Amino acid sequence: MKLDATKMEDWQIAEAAEENLKPIKQLSDELGLTDDELLPMGRQLAKVDYIKVLDRLKGRPQGKYIDVTAITPTPLGEGKTTTAIGLIQGLGKLNKNVVGAIRQPSGGPTFNIKGSAAGGGLAQCIPLTPFSIRLTGDIDCITNAHNLAMVALTSRMQHEKNYDDARLAKSNIHKRLNIDPENVQMKWAIDFCAQALRNITIGKGGKMDGFEMESGFQ
Repeated sequence: MKLDATKMEDWQIAEAAEENLKPIKQLSDELGLTDDELLPMGRQLAKVDYIKVLDRLKGRPQGKYIDVTAITPTPLGEGKTTTAIGLIQGLGKLNKNVVGAIRQPSGGPTFNIKGSAAGGGLAQCIPLTPFSIRLTGDIDCITNAHNLAMVALTSRMQHEKNYDDARLAKSNIHKRLNIDPENVQMKWAIDFCAQALRNITIGKGGKMDGFEMESGFQ
């Protein structure tokens, strides 16, 4: 099937191109990775143990590095990712040994008018859906770790508000932190541009439902 960026939507191009997508093991072999450096996550995705790669190649000369740092997207959505992928494709056509490193898009643009942050036309990342939605799950892990810290913080504030020193000591809390709820700069994390959650009040329930304070997601 001929891919025509002037007549096809990005998702149609991606869907058609994915029919001939190389298995991740084949791609890994072409990149020169060893089996113990590849951490497969299905047939199409994998993580790379880059520490092992760097250690194995530490005696090799350094390659050239091109950094696409910033660009104002065109009305058609041509921005950093499209430019970066276009460079990779162009250098590949010149028989250069080239690979790209592109950040995973956040959920905001994926579910907004923009539709994705995977490039566009014939210069986009595939498989499109896994790339746009969670990929290897690393963003979820970072979000959970951040929110775990917020849970620990607000839980400590709740305990200090509800209990006297004797009761706190039974929970192995021997010193109050006396955190000022009006000076907590840290907020909760979410991978979406959720304006309605930027400024919220938490802990609106009863005594066991948290510590009431102004907070938000960022």
